[in-house]
Amino acid sequence: MIVSEEYKRLIFYSELPERFRAGDFGLFEDEISTLRAFVDSFYVSVEDNGCVTLEDFTEFMDFLAVIRDADSDAVKNIIAEVFMKSAEIRNKLSKQ
Repeated sequence: MIVSEEYKRLIFYSELPERFRAGDFGLFEDEISTLRAFVDSFYVSVEDNGCVTLEDFTEFMDFLAVIRDADSDAVKNIIAEVFMKSAEIRNKLSKQ
């Protein structure tokens, strides 16, 4: 999985977790794009390798912990995408 510099800046320097904890769920378009790219990178890694490293898994779970309570349509859409991608992979596995 590739963790982009944009994602790191958003999480650490833009302090997205602290913003969300404070109830500020507003996101700019570039921030939404960065979060979607992070999710896509995780799932590409899952599909390409059939698994992810423990480090990637914990990074993704940390991401989910940050966004899980966010009350904005943009974040809810990202969460929905995560569950849809997981369901797609689960369906592929059950067909094998």
